[in-house]
Amino acid sequence: MTEPTIRFPVICPQCANEALGEYSLIDVAAALVSSKPLRLRSPCHDVSWDASPAEIEQIREYLAAIDWSATRQT
Repeated sequence: MTEPTIRFPVICPQCANEALGEYSLIDVAAALVSSKPLRLRSPCHDVSWDASPAEIEQIREYLAAIDWSATRQT
């Protein structure tokens, strides 16, 4: 079984382009509940950084908008 992932938009700190990043759902959840750093990646420039407090809040808002009942696997 593969590890569940979640995709959400990230903005490259070098060029300001937005792209979808794919992250481990467990890592994202752990970062949101424990205030541990969440490492984001930008595919366009292959850079990574720790999410800022503003980015963490945007991720929370993005996750809150997801219809989780539609994502259940049977």
